[in-house]
Amino acid sequence: MSNIKYNEHEEAYELPYKLWDEMMTVRFYTESEDIIINNLKNIAKKLALLDSGKSTVAAMLIDEGYYEGSAADSLAKILKMENVYVDIDDDDIVVCFDTGTDDGFMKNFAHVELFGELFEITGWVT
Repeated sequence: MSNIKYNEHEEAYELPYKLWDEMMTVRFYTESEDIIINNLKNIAKKLALLDSGKSTVAAMLIDEGYYEGSAADSLAKILKMENVYVDIDDDDIVVCFDTGTDDGFMKNFAHVELFGELFEITGWVT
């Protein structure tokens, strides 16, 4: 039996997943649960890359001016993640999420996308 559930309100499938040492719900925007199951190996690789990329994201937030502090290691310890979703379209798997802190050094959370093996900050969450 699958742990994948359909959320009618979000119009997405959902699966509990541990990322950055926290259990959270990952949403999947795709046509069917079968597409998720058929791509599970690649999805797991992407989510593992996200899970191990906290320091990379922290450094990017500082380098691109989203975080006013200067210590990526310190930022990585307090960085939070929310709104994680996976978009599966034509064999392309993109993982998206919002990240930020509540320490006063970020004006808001930033939206980040993981294409291939590269993170890209696409702007502030509005």
